[in-house]
Amino acid sequence: MEIAVSRIGDMEEIAIVKVSGVVDSETVELFGETVEGVFKEECYNIILDIDGLTYINTAGLSIIADAYKKSTQNKGGLKILNAGDAIKELLDVVRFTKIIDIYDSEEEAVGSFG
Repeated sequence: MEIAVSRIGDMEEIAIVKVSGVVDSETVELFGETVEGVFKEECYNIILDIDGLTYINTAGLSIIADAYKKSTQNKGGLKILNAGDAIKELLDVVRFTKIIDIYDSEEEAVGSFG
């Protein structure tokens, strides 16, 4: 798994967490720590860019669910960007697509934080 965080916006109020590869039992802890690190910086607007993510286990899905909850509780939001077909299908099966907006363009995702 490769993971990187960048901040954008006039006041760097949006964090883009870019994840690719595999989120499994060996990498899920790093995934969780990275997302938690964004919250520790008091940033609650997160775009999860999963372009290139080929697999995510249930623990990884749980981290996404927890991040969504924590971001919305703090008047922020979590958006998903660049989900491939297989991952998008998985997100649909676990019903994340009912609550988390998925975007194909970074510009749209950023603009959704009104």
